[in-house]
Amino acid sequence: MSTSIISGIQLYHLCRNNSHYGLLSMSCGSETGWGECVITTDAPHFDIIAWGDFLCKLNRQSLADARNTALLNREAWGDAKTELVLMALSNLAHSAAAKEEETPDSSILFEESMSYFSVL
Repeated sequence: MSTSIISGIQLYHLCRNNSHYGLLSMSCGSETGWGECVITTDAPHFDIIAWGDFLCKLNRQSLADARNTALLNREAWGDAKTELVLMALSNLAHSAAAKEEETPDSSILFEESMSYFSVL
C-alpha cells in the first residue's frame, strides 16, 4: 500500500472539559487510518481551519511521501501535528489488520464534533 495515494483527509474537533482534541481520518481507496491528539487545553475557542491547514500539503500524496512530508515539517508543524499524521498513516498502512478493531462511527463524530475540516 506504500504506493497508494491519499484520497481523503478529515479532521474532527472534539471538546471535553475545555480541552480540544483532534481526530484525523486519512483514506486511501477503501482503507482508512485514524490518528488522535490533544490540540490545546483551557482555550475557550479554537479554529480548526487555521490549525488543520497543514493537512492540505498531504492531499493526493503517496503514503511514503506523506510520511516524509510530515517528518521534514516537524519543526514547522510541531510534535502534535506531526505525530497525529504519522499515527494516521501508520494505522492506514496496517488497516487490513485494523479492520478487526473498532473504528469511529462518522455519524456520532459529526454529532459530537465542535467543528470539522475536510481536504478533498
